Amino acid sequence: MKEPKIVSCSPAHSEILCLLGKENLIVGKTTYCDFPKDLLKEKPVIGSWIKINHESIEKLKPDLIITNNVVQEKIARSLKEAGFNVYHSDPLTLNQIYEDIIEIGKIANAKQEAETLVQEIKDKLNKIYKTSKTKSHKPKVYIEEWHDPPTISGNWIPEMVQIAGGDYGLLETGKRSIPVSIDKLFEYNPEKIIISWCGFGEKVDSIQVLNRSGWDSIKAIKEKDILVIDDSLLNRPGPRIVEGARKLQDFFIYD
Repeated sequence: MKEPKIVSCSPAHSEILCLLGKENLIVGKTTYCDFPKDLLKEKPVIGSWIKINHESIEKLKPDLIITNNVVQEKIARSLKEAGFNVYHSDPLTLNQIYEDIIEIGKIANAKQEAETLVQEIKDKLNKIYKTSKTKSHKPKVYIEEWHDPPTISGNWIPEMVQIAGGDYGLLETGKRSIPVSIDKLFEYNPEKIIISWCGFGEKVDSIQVLNRSGWDSIKAIKEKDILVIDDSLLNRPGPRIVEGARKLQDFFIYD
């Protein structure tokens, strides 16, 4: 079976391909495809998260282009219209992430490796959950994906919070991230705030959140119970969600 030359516009899928031992298939990437660095640093760059250079892609002559997330739907459509073969995914739950990894395994001729990877992720998350469920107190949690306007993290994040031992009463699993109503946030009164702004990594100063006008009545703000987590560990639908879940658990239980 011929293995495809792949241009990955998705940081999550670049990670998945590398973990499946198929980094050699990647002939192009975005500026955000940054992990694992040692396997991706020499790959040609074809654009950023929302700006893709069609000419650069054309020169690479890929068999397949991978796009991800609702944000890249227009890119996927334009690439298809230009005659490229495109695989687009938009997982909203942990199960959909698992299904996506299996699909990538099939594409990369690494189905067994993908099934093994998915089982490893499930086992690790289950181990985290087993510890969490022994704790009687589940803190109310608000995770912020974006700051302008303040936007609550959705998709699989409610599941991750539950696995890690928290309460995420502001949003259901499988719902997209949405701007949060300040009144609803005040009513919920979270005990823990996690900042995970898309594209910022850990380069966020929590003082920006602590000093927000009118937020001083929220319990997490009053007690300065705020943690910045690299968004690639929470918002990126790939294997490192396990690391993200561990960081959440440490913050909820052991701080």
